Amino acid sequence: LQLRTYRCDQTFLLEPLKEMIEEKDVFGLIVLDNREGNVGILKGTTIKEIKKLTSDVPGKTTKGGQSQARYARIREIAAKEFHKKIAEIANKEFLEMKNLKGILIGGPGPTKETFIDEGLLNNEVKKKILAVKDLSYTGDFGLKELVEKSNDVLSEQASIKEKELLDKFFTLLAKSPKKVVYGKEKTLKALDMSAVDIIILTDDLDDIFIDEIEEKAILFGTQVEIVSSETELGNQLKELGGIAGILRFEVY
Repeated sequence: LQLRTYRCDQTFLLEPLKEMIEEKDVFGLIVLDNREGNVGILKGTTIKEIKKLTSDVPGKTTKGGQSQARYARIREIAAKEFHKKIAEIANKEFLEMKNLKGILIGGPGPTKETFIDEGLLNNEVKKKILAVKDLSYTGDFGLKELVEKSNDVLSEQASIKEKELLDKFFTLLAKSPKKVVYGKEKTLKALDMSAVDIIILTDDLDDIFIDEIEEKAILFGTQVEIVSSETELGNQLKELGGIAGILRFEVY
């Protein structure tokens, strides 16, 4: 725990510990049609709604002729104003959000594509869009459905993150070997010295052993990452004992 504090209170100060173990990666969520819109985030397995909006877009009319064309124009203007409100919230929330890995957008019908094409989203926010999904719902159910239908994208992102981590480890091993450790004995020794910043474990290790490592890692503020042993880099780590660490400082 990299913190010193003194406070007299009736409860324990747990926030620093919670911050150490919480999921860091965040995905933005936008669900909309012309009736309502929802902006939220996915953090770990938790879906949190940030804002819910309802529109003033009038329903479709059965009238014909000039009245129908005029009514359609009114609906178009109202829809764009509604989309603008959703985009303003998304831009505000997502533009400066730390650890934002991507944005998922979904909704019933073509409204979501229209929303994206209108150019209301900040370019930096728009670059973060990972997937656009057809949904049956908006609201809370829509946010959940969006996450469920984006499992393929989320899995791919996890694989990219895993590859980047292993690339970093093996690059350090080749160029700066004193900045990493591997093998059970050396890695656990470095962990006990609070020298390990990130500990990497392959998923074929014993579950009890992994649990013990995770509990110990919390004590030292060490990030734990579990990687697949089926990939090329994961298999290389498996051959090194299935456990390694990226260090905060050199150990001898």
